[in-house]
Amino acid sequence: MNTYSEELLQKIASANDAAAEMLIHADPVWTDIRPAGEVLEGMDDYTVTHSGPPIPYEDMVALHKRGMISACLFEGWAKTEEEAEKLVESGKLKIMAALDTNTSGSGTGIITKSVALMVVEDRNNGKTAAVFPAEGPVYQGGFTGWGLYSEGIAENMKKMREYLLPPIAKALRDIGGLPLKPFIAESLRMGDENHSRQTASDLFMKNAITLPMLKTGYPSEQIYDSLAYLLNTPRFFHGLGQAASRAASLGNVGRSYSTVVTAACGNGREYGIKIAAMGDEWFTAPSPMMKGKYLSEKFTIDDQIPWCGDSSVTEVAGLGGLAGAASPIVCAFRGLTLEEAIKQTEEMSKICVKRNPEYPIPNLNEAGLPVAIDAKRVAETGITPVIHGGMFNKEGGLLGPGAARIPLECFLKATETFRKRYC
Repeated sequence: MNTYSEELLQKIASANDAAAEMLIHADPVWTDIRPAGEVLEGMDDYTVTHSGPPIPYEDMVALHKRGMISACLFEGWAKTEEEAEKLVESGKLKIMAALDTNTSGSGTGIITKSVALMVVEDRNNGKTAAVFPAEGPVYQGGFTGWGLYSEGIAENMKKMREYLLPPIAKALRDIGGLPLKPFIAESLRMGDENHSRQTASDLFMKNAITLPMLKTGYPSEQIYDSLAYLLNTPRFFHGLGQAASRAASLGNVGRSYSTVVTAACGNGREYGIKIAAMGDEWFTAPSPMMKGKYLSEKFTIDDQIPWCGDSSVTEVAGLGGLAGAASPIVCAFRGLTLEEAIKQTEEMSKICVKRNPEYPIPNLNEAGLPVAIDAKRVAETGITPVIHGGMFNKEGGLLGPGAARIPLECFLKATETFRKRYC
């Protein structure tokens, strides 16, 4: 096996330092809400995204297969499930991994051209990411997150796009965009790790957008309904946190010599990562099973599928599992003490390039959170990143909060490929 020369180690260190700085100085701003066909790269007609690394339709878990059928029905590409299945199997449908474009698909990550997306611009690196909003307190992740389709879900998606979201979008445009980083920074000091918990950041964001919405000039009833949707939807900020994280990470894609992770996700079969220097090449392993606390005693591990979703883009940006010390309440769901939550973050610092001085944490005596996962350090130490998230039901929906570790095999494959190219 080739070893790293001193010259190469210096180049890696310099590139990784720059990659970490890109994440530290991220400046995400929520600027608009627009259809996916207008903002996602590669999102054409007869195109559907899914969460996780690329996977053929025949190998997908049931939720993703259902999502492909639902997408065809939702867009009117097929009138029946039978027609939809034939369309998928014909090869006419373009199936795309969400993290192969400028989005992030939590849950099943089903996006088609007419789905309304929240647009976040990172004004530090100029990159834009767009992520779907929650579908409201009734349907929650119905179509986009769980791959479901019904007349009610379709009507709700249309109502969101044409009636509920426009007052929010206009308010964003009127104020020149809503900066998200201050919300994230302050919420980290209040118990959020901004993957499984966004309680404070959600409240900050909703408070900040309410008055601008009242000034948009829309009919009062429409503004009321839009605010009711926004205020009554729990964890609305989750999508914005993913978009902010994805936009920041896009600034590192293709960075020569850098072994910093730029994407991490699972499709229920495989889990995959990308690293900066290798561009959009995937490095995969079997997707891990999450461990946590079920919301009901009726659930068992037999109801659960391995990690499915792209929301670990938040860990890529230095949040979620890396921020355990900021959110002992999330760690407590897994039976961890405060001391163990702090140890989790300290362990993560061993595989990250830097500490983030813009996210100081009281439980760390004001030290910053670790940021920029280094695949090389993971491969050398055997310490794998902790990822927080929701345990996913085989039938759709959440079983409860949990956590997993990204498989070591992903990092071993990535660093071996890196060696072959650079050594």
